[in-house]
Amino acid sequence: GLPGVDARETWIAEHLARMASGPIANVPEAANEQHYEVPADFFTHCLGPRLKYSSCLFEKATTLEEAEIEALEATCDHADLADGQDILELGCGWGSLTLWMAERYPASRITAVSNSHGQRAHIETECRRRNLSNVRIITADMNEFETDARFDRLVSIEMFEHMHNWNMLFERVRSWMRDDASMLIHVFCHRDTPYFFEDRGSGDWMARHFFSGGQMPSLDLPGRLPGHLQLDRTWQW
Repeated sequence: GLPGVDARETWIAEHLARMASGPIANVPEAANEQHYEVPADFFTHCLGPRLKYSSCLFEKATTLEEAEIEALEATCDHADLADGQDILELGCGWGSLTLWMAERYPASRITAVSNSHGQRAHIETECRRRNLSNVRIITADMNEFETDARFDRLVSIEMFEHMHNWNMLFERVRSWMRDDASMLIHVFCHRDTPYFFEDRGSGDWMARHFFSGGQMPSLDLPGRLPGHLQLDRTWQW
């Protein structure tokens, strides 16, 4: 093969080995310190009206509000959501998807997990304001989160970049899924090369201020992990 291909495969093999050697999340408290416990009111000045903290989609949209909705619709479509399902959301931010699912699928039961007490309080306030009774918010470190419940669909939007040992988390995820369940994972990624966010100097802004202990996955990274879950489809925005 080409020398570049061989070097990439060696790099990825070493990356996978490092992923498998650590905890699910290296420094889960860092995300709260850096941004998750910032008051929700702050984000009303810089996010769209739904406080969507992850990617928006500008395929047809021309405003931020429209792009939030376009992204939420695409997420639900890709996750194959339908009314009446039990849905688990891992990493719910300020509730843009949680609230969207609760309103769009009123017969579904939404369980959303966040590492932030502030995010939980905001979402619960919004649920009361909108008279939504099908949402349960759990505050938990992903290293410790466990549940006896089983779900039809699982969704995780831009949380896995904070995670270190995906294989260990995938093993747990599988135990939370019913036999015919599926999971949608949305991450931002590098086209071909995964790497860890490590603070080596002044240029490592993401490692220092946003994704401490996390990683930039490559597009093909989920399909390279051991077989607790099987990769079915991939989309790119």
